[in-house]
Amino acid sequence: MIVDVGTVVADRYELVELLGEGGFGVVWKGFDQRLDRHVAVKFIKPEVFPEADRRAEALKRFEREARSTAKLRHPGVPIIHDIGPHQGRLYLVMEYVPGTVLDQLIKRFHPLPASWVAAIAAQVCAVLAVAHTESLIHRDLKPNNLIVSFDGTVKVLDFGVVAVLSSADITQITQAGEGVGTEVYMSPELVTTGRASTRSDLYALGCVIHEMLAGSRVFQADFKLAEVSRHCTEAPTPLRQLRSDVPEEIELLVLQLLAKNPDERPADAWEVYKRLDPFVGALPPLPGATRAAPAPDPMRMYATVVERIAASALIGPQVPAQRPMPVARLSMDELAEARNRAEELAVAGRFSQAIELLEHALAGTDSGQPVIFAIRMDLANSRFAARDFEQAATDFAELLPELTQMLGSDHRVVLECRFNHALCFVAMGENQKAIAQMALLMDDMLPAIGNREPLSMELRRELAEILVQTGDHRRAQPVLTALVLDTEAVWGLAHPESQHIRRLLEHVNRALG
Repeated sequence: MIVDVGTVVADRYELVELLGEGGFGVVWKGFDQRLDRHVAVKFIKPEVFPEADRRAEALKRFEREARSTAKLRHPGVPIIHDIGPHQGRLYLVMEYVPGTVLDQLIKRFHPLPASWVAAIAAQVCAVLAVAHTESLIHRDLKPNNLIVSFDGTVKVLDFGVVAVLSSADITQITQAGEGVGTEVYMSPELVTTGRASTRSDLYALGCVIHEMLAGSRVFQADFKLAEVSRHCTEAPTPLRQLRSDVPEEIELLVLQLLAKNPDERPADAWEVYKRLDPFVGALPPLPGATRAAPAPDPMRMYATVVERIAASALIGPQVPAQRPMPVARLSMDELAEARNRAEELAVAGRFSQAIELLEHALAGTDSGQPVIFAIRMDLANSRFAARDFEQAATDFAELLPELTQMLGSDHRVVLECRFNHALCFVAMGENQKAIAQMALLMDDMLPAIGNREPLSMELRRELAEILVQTGDHRRAQPVLTALVLDTEAVWGLAHPESQHIRRLLEHVNRALG
């Protein structure tokens, strides 16, 4: 059923005006009948997931991403109010943000003053910095997902929406040249492997900065496939050849953000912010897009006090956290009940509550009790699922020696734990450490469980994708050559995973000549 003006979603959100449409979804201005306020309602297009089983899996991923995004606390991220399915469509309800979408701002004020470009990009960096700290990757950064409010502040929309697609989905769409609407901002490794990282977000930011300054996309072409291909093969034109008043430092920054190898890009959003900050100054008004602030300005009043607090009170060594109050020792029945409840919470995607419950159980457990190890394993897995990769990596490192001694190095639980440990380093951007661990694990896993077990195929795909992402095509080639035979034997030639692996191998073979 087609949604239209007047449609009421979840007996609550009335659709009042179509705001825009992209490759993945449609955005409506809605009205929350219960709380008497306007909201934005985004629907994922049903044709993205025509099969019922894929829609169900996408809904799980969609809910997981929305829960993670909802934890972000930053004025540059719209508040998420609700998620769910509506007549076969996934929807997301979020804060309605009035203002000007950045692509319209670029068209209206081309060329944008460099000071405004720096101001907009620096605010995006502030959002990315907090998101990346929480192991959240945007995946779809582009002018259509950035709104400049009337007071000049920037809101970053659609965190995690593309996460409803798997890596195979993304590469299949980009290879086919379908109207995704985002592929022209994708980093080369995201186009090739479907793998997003913090540095693929930085690449997209480089595309956005280039477009704000030049008025056109980095590799703008009449055909999307040609444009996507140029991201993988061509060097971008330096901005000062297109616009002479661009500061040299910004030109260099954009060239580094657009490096083909992610390891050659700036380390993180904080570094990009620091390099943009000196150019944020003497901003001219943007008539129709910005408005004079009220006097007194409540936002400026608030920000001024916060800045003074940070400059004087929030310096020096961190105050140590207060020691928790002693917890009463739990009985075996209470520990079993806590574990069962934590498992229920984790299955429901409520990882924060599961972690809190398990931490409480550990605090009330004698370290000599056998159940302590099982609880520690549950806690490590819950932290991994909740994207607390740094702490999860520490947990796995502490658990693995004991786990290996208990079960043996070839036990499936040990192999899975080692795999999750390696994936933590992938998520933290420590690719070389992840590659080393995965290579050793592959040598142990294949003899233990075979080539065609889902776990061993997943490991080899992860390893191959990271090798491709980092430009190590020579090491990726034998991994993919063996893997493509196994995936096609297990799932068939037409399966998206088989096609994804086949395309990766073809890419590697072309790169090696």
